[in-house]
Amino acid sequence: MDDAAASGRYPRSAAPPEPQRKRTTMTTLIVADPWDQHAQAVAWALDVEGEPVHIWYTHDFPQKHHVSLRIGGDSPLSAAAPGISLYCTQHRHDFQAQDIETVWLRRWYQPAASPDLHPADTRFSQVESNEFVRSAINLLDERPRFWVNSVQAKSRADRKVVQLMNAAAVGLKTPLSLFSNDPEQIRGFFREHGGKVVYKPITGAAWVGEETSHATFTSILNEELLRNDGSLSNAPGIYQTLLDKRYELRVTVMGRTVVAAKIKSQRDGNYLTDWRANDFDENMGCERYAMPAEVEARCLALMERLGLVFGCIDIVVTTAGDYVFLEVNEMGQFLWLEGINPDLQLLDCFVRFLRSRDPRFVYDWRAPAYRYREYWETTQADGGNLPDPSRHVALPRTFEMRE
Repeated sequence: MDDAAASGRYPRSAAPPEPQRKRTTMTTLIVADPWDQHAQAVAWALDVEGEPVHIWYTHDFPQKHHVSLRIGGDSPLSAAAPGISLYCTQHRHDFQAQDIETVWLRRWYQPAASPDLHPADTRFSQVESNEFVRSAINLLDERPRFWVNSVQAKSRADRKVVQLMNAAAVGLKTPLSLFSNDPEQIRGFFREHGGKVVYKPITGAAWVGEETSHATFTSILNEELLRNDGSLSNAPGIYQTLLDKRYELRVTVMGRTVVAAKIKSQRDGNYLTDWRANDFDENMGCERYAMPAEVEARCLALMERLGLVFGCIDIVVTTAGDYVFLEVNEMGQFLWLEGINPDLQLLDCFVRFLRSRDPRFVYDWRAPAYRYREYWETTQADGGNLPDPSRHVALPRTFEMRE
């Protein structure tokens, strides 16, 4: 856990004129990794606001920091918060669990056991540490707080089959989908739709060699790809009817605020099937988009049904004018959109959303205080914002397979 305000790690050149705002007692806990720009940018803005913010790098536990939970006994805290104290000795910035008003579960990684352990002890350390982190996070859920998103909602909404079922239930159009590892079912689905079918992985993966790399994106199928029964049966996947796209939308929802961005993925013939294969820069292009009121209302209904207060929804607009739901990423990336188009104001919107502690938050677009490019330029001018790798455990790359 890293107290950004106390460490002075976030630059203050963007702070408001003197006198500076007083620090509030409202404290935000961000669960993230040291390299996550979303967490760093939001913590920078909260620090400028004078709001205490802690970042907990769960993957650094137990190798790089110590955490303790104190419960019960004759502690003077017992009346205020059943004797519970949550603190970390890594940076000597302790805080009490009852001080946390908001928890943002940005990136929650499993702890990694020390490589110095005997192999026979590694598994024990891993299991114990993982259960400890889960206990600490669930401990915070024992009293009312503003969660983005709650542990229960996160677990449920991460399942694509659950997303599609609930999207259809609120009236959103969805592609006809087959989740399967049955070769005959898959080939039958392919023939039934005249070969106009795409494959999607259930989770992301990459095969990495010395000079090459290949990643799983949405892919158009053909007869050749469906011949190997072993490939189909050993890796269950998602098979969907191919959509005739006009363009795509990335819809970021914060409370009751819906910010739709039109992604020009079909303009030049590149990455027509999956825009995520693009470089996220000005060459791809995006612009703010006004969705039909009924589509926006259904997106909000889906979020409520899934118990989410934040999420990024992917929608295809077909050449026939239909709005087709693909998925919702309950902790999706959004600052890259503002990086391409500063008018989207997503950093300012999210900071205001966190500070509101309101699941029905509505953003005021006038006079934004925080810009993503300002954060980036300020931190670069201050010497960069990359963490010291020696202070952290390298992030797991479980999605990578060596060729």
